[in-house]
Amino acid sequence: MVNAFGIAALALGGYALVRAVRREMTRVERKVSEAARKDTDGAPPKALVRDPETGRYRPEE
Repeated sequence: MVNAFGIAALALGGYALVRAVRREMTRVERKVSEAARKDTDGAPPKALVRDPETGRYRPEE
């Protein structure tokens, strides 16, 4: 009988943990999405062009 209570407590604790993690993930995703929307201001993204000297990519001017 004690084992059943222990398993039930672990299941409830796991469920609460999953809900808390999911809530936090949703909050962070919303915050990142809002920041991305503010950053672009509706402008289309710039194309990246490879610099032949360094081999790095930089925004097209």
